Amino acid sequence: MWSVKLDDKPFVYSIFGIQYPSGVPTGSQKNLTEEFNGLISGHAAHIDRLIQDSCATPFTGKSHIWLAYWMSRADYQSWWTRDDVFKFWDTLPVDAGIWREILIPFPRRSQYGANQTEPSGLGRLGERFDIGHKAVYWGCYRHQMADHTSDGMVSSVEKALKPIRPFESPSTGISSLESRPGRVHLTQFPDNICFVVEGQDHSAITAEERKYLFESFDDSVTRWIKDLMEAGPESGILDGRICYEPESGVFREKEPQALNYNKKVQLFYFKDLQHMEKIGRQNKGHVDLRKRFLEAYGPDGQMMTGKSR
Repeated sequence: MWSVKLDDKPFVYSIFGIQYPSGVPTGSQKNLTEEFNGLISGHAAHIDRLIQDSCATPFTGKSHIWLAYWMSRADYQSWWTRDDVFKFWDTLPVDAGIWREILIPFPRRSQYGANQTEPSGLGRLGERFDIGHKAVYWGCYRHQMADHTSDGMVSSVEKALKPIRPFESPSTGISSLESRPGRVHLTQFPDNICFVVEGQDHSAITAEERKYLFESFDDSVTRWIKDLMEAGPESGILDGRICYEPESGVFREKEPQALNYNKKVQLFYFKDLQHMEKIGRQNKGHVDLRKRFLEAYGPDGQMMTGKSR
């Protein structure tokens, strides 16, 4: 397993998206997508360009997403305050359907793990190092965060939160299923929300490993992700999104279609880290899946030389 050494200063996740309610972009939506892509390309440390095919909170259609990683808040602000970026955002049509979510976490409250030497996502923001098989026990995510020794990182909200999606106003109660022209700017959120980026890449999978994954894990993994998407705020999951990279090609033909692609990413907002750990421990399907996966890909495991992640 690989982790990453980050500088002791906040970095930035920026998530920009444009909604395609019909599933296919109109001419104006396509133009806006191409224009924004030109504005952000080459500025962030890394950008995943994804299609969001489904989300835990109701939204019919798809969204084009730019999940961008920035080395620092200064890097992000330098780009965000450029004249051309400001003009694009300031002059958007009221029905553009473009939204953004900006997260500025501290490295002390973050962790990264991957089983491939090629960096991905957060792994591109620092020097990677081998942690061996130290990330295969319950609590490993928490223990890899420096702040866990002095801070429980527990949400200050006692009850489950109602998820808030773009174009849903907490003051008016307008649903995300309704079209809401104009802008909603949300800045007040509970402390200790846990943001999770989970990704898989089957581009380099061998025929042998593909057969093994289908026989041993595919149905269980699909069920686990479906369980997460359906769990809801009462389980501490505020939102979940299944995304994929269209250009990566497919390695299977099943439902949901977003999981058929070689490269896919799931984004989750948990009320806090405690709720993420809780659902992982309580979901029987996940407990069994995790055990079998670690046996196969752990030390001396049958697939320890496999190339999927």
